[in-house]
Parts: sequence; structure tokens; C-alpha cells
Amino acid sequence: MKIVSLFAGCGGLDLGLHKAGHKIVHASDFDKDSVDTYNGYFKNKAKLIDVHHLKGKELPDYDLLAGGFPCQGFSVANIYRSKDDSRNQLYTQIVRLLKESKPKFFLLENVAGILSLEKGQVVEQIVKDLTNVNKSAFGGYEVRYKKLNAADYGVPQNRIRVIFLGISKSFDQNTRETMFKYFPPTPTHISKGDMINTKFLTLRDVISDLGDPDKNYPIPNHVCNKHEVKINGYIGNRKLDWDKPSPTIVGRGGGTGGPVIAVHPNLKRRFSVRETARIQTFPDDFIFKGPISSQFRQIGNAVAVRFAEHLGHMLKKIEKQI
Repeated sequence: MKIVSLFAGCGGLDLGLHKAGHKIVHASDFDKDSVDTYNGYFKNKAKLIDVHHLKGKELPDYDLLAGGFPCQGFSVANIYRSKDDSRNQLYTQIVRLLKESKPKFFLLENVAGILSLEKGQVVEQIVKDLTNVNKSAFGGYEVRYKKLNAADYGVPQNRIRVIFLGISKSFDQNTRETMFKYFPPTPTHISKGDMINTKFLTLRDVISDLGDPDKNYPIPNHVCNKHEVKINGYIGNRKLDWDKPSPTIVGRGGGTGGPVIAVHPNLKRRFSVRETARIQTFPDDFIFKGPISSQFRQIGNAVAVRFAEHLGHMLKKIEKQI
């Protein structure tokens, strides 16, 4: 599929979709560090632009609109979350661009906290808005959503996310039902493993080969900050197990706080940028730009690459039904 990527960030979702064989024809974000990181890796360049300034008629021809729209206002990590948080209204820009450009599909990602916000009323309204957009043009979209754990798809991290899939009602009901049979993608990993599925990947699997962080380390971005290590049971200050997946890598804490970086299992320091990137399944040649706090934020806000790739393979199966 040809894909327009909104809120592209540093490119986790786009990289996974690209690896699955899709073409990103437009990517944009309003954060300069994220766009610098994106453009340092991808041949297709992202635009530095606020979504409010994008016009549907200016987008290239495309099949699917994708976006992990900003989630800080929805996250349970943000104790100030509210339906009135301005960041929670950015999905309305997705609705606007769907109306203006009328793609056949959309794929959206958000945190699990969106499901409980205002006792479920927010997600109900979002689905209603997405269902009815373009209703007069082709009947609107059929929208389904699922809560998924990236660990089930080979990501060494318990990362629960909600995925929304919209399919145009220009396709008949039987075709849509066939397409939705592929959603969600079939899990490939389980907590203990069996004859069919592989065991969850662990911290030992993905970061144990990395030595002590150093700015001159042969693998880029293997640096960390000097934040004090303390174990008190709170997020970012928990003792981690080498032989279990990582907890969720987050972009920042509650309110306007800086990034929350978990303590390394050796209890001597916190994770490096490269370690968090590996936990998010970014390749080692993916170089993050900007101040170190921005690098951590970019990684925490990204869609895990391997999870995105599985979503991309799902879309390939759906595309064959067209």
C-alpha cells in the first residue's frame, strides 16, 4: 500500500511498515529532533510541519492513513489526563484529513489508557467520529479496535497498545469481513513458549552483549544520563529481571516531566539510549538526533518496529483482497 504517515515521530511505525513491503509517500511531524532522526535514516524524507497546516488536497495519492497520534494526554502514566487535554484533540485532525483525502483504509495506534478515559466515553466518541467521516461520499468506514501486547509479536517489552483499523464501506460487507479476518495479526510469541509459538524475548536476549555506555562506543547512541539509581517500586525505579521482557519504554512521565528511563538490571545505572532503542527493536544503525533527553523521548513515543512490521504484514494480506 501507499501510506501517508501522520505524527511520524522518529519513524518506528514507518520502518516496520516499510520492512513489510509498503511505501511511505508522505511522513510528517512537528518535532524537529524527530524529523532530523527520521531524515537521517529514511530515503523518503519527512516534513517538519504541524498537522493543523496539512491539507488533504496537497497529499499525494495514497491508500492508507497511518498514525500513532500523540498519546500523553491519554496515558495512565499522566495523572493529569483528561478528555479536555489539547493533545487529545489531535485525532480530530486525522478525521479532517480523512474527510479531505478519502483513503480506503486507516491504521491508528494509541495507549491502552484511551479505553478507560472518561469511563470509555472518549474511545466511543473517537470510533463514532471515525465511522461517520465520509459517510456521504461512500458510506463512511467500518472501524474495529484491539488491545495488543507488542511482546506477543517478538518485541522484548510488555507494551500494551490499542490499534484501530478502518476500512472504507466502498468495499462490500463480505469483502470487509474477509479483510477483518486478518486483524489483529496472529501472535508469534507467548510468555513460556510452546511447539508453535516462541517464548517472549527478554532483556538478556537483546542488550546483554552491550558493554558499558561510552560516547565512543562502536555502536551509536550507547550513552546514558547520570540520573540517580534508586529502587522504590515506582515506574522507572523498579528492579528488572534479565530473563523477562522490559516494562513499557515511555516517552516521558506525568505532567511536563522529562523522560522516565528504567534502571539497568545491573542496578548500577539506567538504560542507555541504544538499549532503549533495542528494546523498541530499532536496528543499531538507526541513529537518534538531538539532546539525549529528546532521544529517549523519541524512542519512548515510537511504535516498536517489529510490532509495526507485523501490522504491515497484516495489511499486505488485506491488500490482496482488493
